[in-house]
Amino acid sequence: MPANVPDIEEKRGFFGWIERVGNKIPNPVYLFLWLLIITAIFSMILSYLDVSAINPTTKEEVKVVNILTSTGIAKFLMNMHKEFVAFPPLATVFVGTLGLGVANRSGFLSSILKLAGLFKSKTMTTLVVFLIGICGNLVGDAAFVIYPPLVAILFKNTGRNPIAGLFAAYASVCCGFGANLVIGAADASLAGMTEAGAQIINPEFVTSPAMGYYFLLASTLFLAPMGTWLHLKYVEPKLDKAGLGRQNNNNTQKDSEFNPIPTEMELKGLKKAGISVLVFVAVVVLMTLPGMPFAAPEGGTVVTGALLKSIVAMIFFLFYIPGYVYGKTVGSINNFNDTIGMMTNEIKTLAGFFVISFFAAQFLAIFRDSNIGLIVAISGGNFLNNAGLQGPWLLALFVVLVAFINLFIGSANAKWAILSTIFVPMLMLAGVNPAATQSAYRMGDSLTNNISPMFPYMAIILGYAQEYDYRAKFGTVVSYMLPYTLWLGVVWIAFLIIWMFIGLPFGPGFSGLM
Repeated sequence: MPANVPDIEEKRGFFGWIERVGNKIPNPVYLFLWLLIITAIFSMILSYLDVSAINPTTKEEVKVVNILTSTGIAKFLMNMHKEFVAFPPLATVFVGTLGLGVANRSGFLSSILKLAGLFKSKTMTTLVVFLIGICGNLVGDAAFVIYPPLVAILFKNTGRNPIAGLFAAYASVCCGFGANLVIGAADASLAGMTEAGAQIINPEFVTSPAMGYYFLLASTLFLAPMGTWLHLKYVEPKLDKAGLGRQNNNNTQKDSEFNPIPTEMELKGLKKAGISVLVFVAVVVLMTLPGMPFAAPEGGTVVTGALLKSIVAMIFFLFYIPGYVYGKTVGSINNFNDTIGMMTNEIKTLAGFFVISFFAAQFLAIFRDSNIGLIVAISGGNFLNNAGLQGPWLLALFVVLVAFINLFIGSANAKWAILSTIFVPMLMLAGVNPAATQSAYRMGDSLTNNISPMFPYMAIILGYAQEYDYRAKFGTVVSYMLPYTLWLGVVWIAFLIIWMFIGLPFGPGFSGLM
């Protein structure tokens, strides 16, 4: 630890307790090691107690699997490398970072973010950050990887706390993952499972990817200012008061020494880079025409085709192309060989992430194979089924339950495959339209992403936070993320209840009540 560096000013009360407890873990690797060991021990205990549940999808009994058997240990050791390679964020982070390296080290990102220096309103800047973050699910998981570090740079280059930007971006992408301005692939995939659940009660019921569009659109416009208010009134002032984010591991320039206004050459480079982006987008659009690689599959749409499945590659080109054009214009790139060095140096910054990812992947594999998460989901569903509530209040409790289950099972499709067969028909019998149920599910599936230690991208946000201030540990991150979860959870659920009581439609042809 560098000398003469003050400690972070500790928060008091509940959030202070969260930070102190969480910061007892000196490194994320310890967190995943402890969780792995605890899960393995519990799998043995719960297996001996014969803990089980009935899977509502298959009607089969699901038992806790003891990981600490000869077979279980052998399977774990044989698959360690496979689990690491298959770790969901790994490929996205690696490929995205290659393109990001060219965009960053050519000076393109720095210059484009200097444009923010032309705007003086912190409120407007933060509002745009939240609005873009909430819509980030359009590019899938790539939003968790790419967006937070970019906003951290934006805040730093405009004299604001970079960790504040990092947290605002991560919270907006995580908590707002169930809202959007347009319909995305998640809406289509969830709608199919919703239809199967609804047809248990009404065989003629047909869903649509747009069944919750009105509510998700309104939620986006509602959550952005709500998140902005919390960030400006609570989170960012608390960060500044604590002194977190102002102590970089390296000797960085002081904010006062940074000129946020782009030069004439930089503006020229930005203009050409912008044109290259438009050309790239035009090419992608042309590739969606019939007979082209991204054309709609038979019986589907462009959204369900190859386009969104190629989003990682699209992210790479979206950074590499304008970065290269900008670099050639301003002179930071002479030839293709220069970009190889840029990509290599950028990948070096991921060394810590790769180490954390290895241990995170092993823990998630143990947790999955033990069936503990699946049984928690089924048990939670049974609890809600027996709660005895009706209408909007039952839907609100459903959001809370899904948010809790989301701490244990991260995959939206995996959870909904289980829960849709329970709650879609159950809520239909209580008078709730499946469109409202699916919208409520998307809310709960979003609200606790940013505080779950099992969410793969927590390791990324922690790594970036420590790049700006080595004192930012797991407990610190969670203590600043939790206010977003609590505040946005309360106001969003209230928004849902009001929406239901007023009787507004959730999507074209889909009301809230049956």
